[in-house]
Amino acid sequence: MDTLLPAIAHAAFDRLKAVLDNLGAAPPQVLLLEGGSEAQRMDTARYWAMRINCPTAGTTGTPCLACPSCQQIAAGEHLDLAAYDGRISNREDEENPGPVHAFNMERVRELKVRLRDAPHGQGRRVVLLMGLSLTRDEASNALLKALEEPSKTTVFVLLAPQREQLLPTLVSRSFCLTLPWPDCHADDPEMQPWEDALAQFLVQGQGFLDKIAGKGAIDASGATRLLLCCQKAMSRILSGRHNPARPLDAALVLLHGKGRAAACQWFAEAQEALNYGVTPARVLETLAARLFALRRMAG
Repeated sequence: MDTLLPAIAHAAFDRLKAVLDNLGAAPPQVLLLEGGSEAQRMDTARYWAMRINCPTAGTTGTPCLACPSCQQIAAGEHLDLAAYDGRISNREDEENPGPVHAFNMERVRELKVRLRDAPHGQGRRVVLLMGLSLTRDEASNALLKALEEPSKTTVFVLLAPQREQLLPTLVSRSFCLTLPWPDCHADDPEMQPWEDALAQFLVQGQGFLDKIAGKGAIDASGATRLLLCCQKAMSRILSGRHNPARPLDAALVLLHGKGRAAACQWFAEAQEALNYGVTPARVLETLAARLFALRRMAG
């Protein structure tokens, strides 16, 4: 039944699942999942929700991945599972409501009211939070207050590519787990010309915008592969294993601290825009311009 959570079905995630199984005996109030891909983080969060809500997990120590509770969690339809994403706009939330809601002050107020009620089942309520920024706005402050109030019926899960993308006060309240990183040294030869063009633009401010402006120059699939190249380059840099001979590594390595966190967040936002059908050229144009300006500021 691992196909219920396909993104984490392979052996590389067995150790992580075992850690979550052990944590299920005394769940931390806030769990932070970083690393991996967005789909892997989401499936890992769902596995955690299953571990503390599956009727048999208390006895076996692991979710069955087959009961109605596990199936409802996998589909995002469980009554004790709530999900919020800071990248969803208020308008999108109103016009296309789904299992994942916008993270705004109104939703935080609704959540705080909901937390006063007991869970519907025998487990715990699980609140997933993703797409959070480094900005201390009203909703973030309200969330921090909610996390400061101990609860025996609710656990929170923060999802982010890297913990540096979150407010340090959120990270300090969390039990952090890192998912297996993608192979950051695996090349995509077909994307090498695009990598080089982007790297040249980041250094010289020329070439890349003209390259993507051509009709049908790059489709959504190609744009996604280029974003993955960017993410791998940043992974190499963050792990201290970057290659100065690789133009994209050399162009991005000048970013430091918050600059690297901002770049990682922009990569995720660009992928989200592609998922929503935004024109690939427009997505890459915006990303390249933001990275160019950030690199100039870094100096």
